[in-house]
Amino acid sequence: MRNVSLPWAITILMGMIAAIIGLVLRFYFAWPFSLNFKYLLHAHSHTMLLGWLLGALVLLIYKMWNIEMPTSHTRIFYLMSVSVLGMLLSFPFQGYAAVSITFTTLHLWLSYILLFKISRLRRNRGLAGRLVQTGVVFFFVSSIGPYSLGPLMANDLQSSPWYDQAIFFYLHFLYNGAFFFFILAFIIEKFKVSNMIKNQKAFYVFMLFGTLLTWFHKLDYSFDFWWINVLAGMGSIFQILAGVMLLRPIFVAKPSIHFRVILWMLLLKWIFQILGSFPVVASQAVNNRFVLIAYLHFIFLGIFTPIIWYALRKQISGFNKLMSTYWILFLLTELALVLPSLNLVTGFTLWPQITFVLYLGFVAIWCVFGFKYLVSKAETPKTL
Repeated sequence: MRNVSLPWAITILMGMIAAIIGLVLRFYFAWPFSLNFKYLLHAHSHTMLLGWLLGALVLLIYKMWNIEMPTSHTRIFYLMSVSVLGMLLSFPFQGYAAVSITFTTLHLWLSYILLFKISRLRRNRGLAGRLVQTGVVFFFVSSIGPYSLGPLMANDLQSSPWYDQAIFFYLHFLYNGAFFFFILAFIIEKFKVSNMIKNQKAFYVFMLFGTLLTWFHKLDYSFDFWWINVLAGMGSIFQILAGVMLLRPIFVAKPSIHFRVILWMLLLKWIFQILGSFPVVASQAVNNRFVLIAYLHFIFLGIFTPIIWYALRKQISGFNKLMSTYWILFLLTELALVLPSLNLVTGFTLWPQITFVLYLGFVAIWCVFGFKYLVSKAETPKTL
């Protein structure tokens, strides 16, 4: 590990740990055992979202602009990693309680500082810089959700729809907002297509308002009003219009086959959002937990994570074969989550076991990616 970037090494280890915890949760569904599922789920989700995805996407900003991470930024990043470690060690034993809340709050405040510093790096970096800055703003906006949980609990509203909506608000503006805009910035910077987008202002406005309006999809989990689906549908249309403006010049640039798969995943995300604006489709995600998990995995494991591995591909030997296996197992795990709800085979009860076996292979590939990066000699200690 001495020849690789320490921030990246820490982040990849966090991702590997989160993936293994996810595998334990999947084992629980196949062969139930004594486990506080909710507590371990908190550890999995926080480590995956904050330790792996946020950490990697932050480092990706420095990487895409070829900036050496300043010492002050690095120190904050390490403190953020310690905070995630604190969550990882406390959530499985106490869930949301004093220790875990302290580490979560500390991580949030440290993130504010680092992302504010990153937002200042966007100057004179065109559309990609503007997207990064907007992603930072969305991160700040998303934190309104966690801050509202305290007052809701103080007023005994834990069982109200507003408590769930506070969590949904946080998640939407974190992964559909901050994370997604960071990814868009990387794609634009990677392929140098900002000048090939015919109307940058329209692209930005469509993507911005699309993100704001698709939040109404989350309201559909708690309320049943026709105008919710209308507004969510408008946002979905805005985003797919912006998406077509982005994807067209990139496909012309003939990216690698693995990146083309990522682009098709992006297009599918926008299509799924439009479909989710129809009540008959939305009800599937609202009423079927595994369909919802499949959608979240589609975003996190089918778009965000492959982009991160792609950005690190020069430090991962055998990347193409590994990535091909990754895509196959990803597709199979998605099918294993969705197919049981279709009841195609009456009386078949082995789906939990089949799903676990598929995730076992998927997590193994994930760990191979991580291990190959950690033993890489392609980077120097200062390179991100």
